[in-house]
Amino acid sequence: MNLAVRQRKSVLSSSRGLTVEFAERSDEWDSYVESVKPENLYHRWVWRDVIEKSFGHRAYYLAAAAGSTIHGVLPLVHVRSQLFGSFLVSIPFFSYGGVLADKQEARDVLLSRAMELGRELKVRHIELRDSGLAQAAAPVPLAWTRHSHKVMMEIELPPAADIYWKRLSSGMRNKIRQAQKHKLSVEWGGIEALSVFYQIFTINMRNLGTPVYARQFFEEQLRRLRDRIRILTIWDDKIPVAAAFLTAHRDKLELPWSASLSTTRKKYSHVLLYWTFVEKAIEEGFRKIDLGRCSPGSGTYEFKRHWNPVERPLHWNYWRVEGRPLQTLSGDNPKFKLATAIWKRLPLIVANRLGPKLVRGIP
Repeated sequence: MNLAVRQRKSVLSSSRGLTVEFAERSDEWDSYVESVKPENLYHRWVWRDVIEKSFGHRAYYLAAAAGSTIHGVLPLVHVRSQLFGSFLVSIPFFSYGGVLADKQEARDVLLSRAMELGRELKVRHIELRDSGLAQAAAPVPLAWTRHSHKVMMEIELPPAADIYWKRLSSGMRNKIRQAQKHKLSVEWGGIEALSVFYQIFTINMRNLGTPVYARQFFEEQLRRLRDRIRILTIWDDKIPVAAAFLTAHRDKLELPWSASLSTTRKKYSHVLLYWTFVEKAIEEGFRKIDLGRCSPGSGTYEFKRHWNPVERPLHWNYWRVEGRPLQTLSGDNPKFKLATAIWKRLPLIVANRLGPKLVRGIP
């Protein structure tokens, strides 16, 4: 029976008293996710809508249930890439995803069904960006391999900003003071601040040699999560020089994206950016800040270390078709280094036009 027919019938497979189905109702899905209280918000249904609308990728949201009671979910997105072929990701363009379940049996049956789906779609591999202590502690089935090549950096916030200030090195405190002496100004906003954020973001991404996301990707997030997202901008007189796109979830503030212009880094605009949202998070009662993922030893990693974060490995689990090598992005790849060098030299207008077409296949 082909996949389209099976989707219409909804029921995909049954094992250990659990039935795996393609989820159709966002309210039931989100109700279960909220009951489990995950550490991040990327299992919510809204990301299916954001990704499908922004990138055109098809999502397959699997739910394992006993009768009418859900015991686990697995959001999957089918990515077709000219560079890396066809694969399933949970979830692309963010650091987190994977199985969310309240019992091991539900996790097992969802992983089994994911492999079946991968074979039906003829993908090269499946990538589950597992997150949370419970997910990391769960055993990896023999058919899967675990990679922990990236880390997330999380600041545990004290009740007052002056306590955190004393935790910083004297060097970082001096840089913050110097930025303040340069009379850089700060501005908080929402969707009305997107144009300025995106202006800085596109320049920064081109300078890094990385294809940029389409503006629509950020617009879709702001439309659907308006109350959770804030944009912070640092100004040098009338020129925007640094910006951060921040997402709130329970007691945590997350930094998925930030950017700054190299022309004002001597004024420590990027340092003031971080200090401003840390101070604001403490003021508003957040207990943690997720600074996002990075590779150990990279420049981003070294900068984030100055903010005294707790470092946690990200456990990404992979299943691949037997005999086919796993293809992932690596800065050590000579072809990748060449592509990065070329991209840095592109005129901004060209990079902004080509970037969104390429990045949809680089999740």
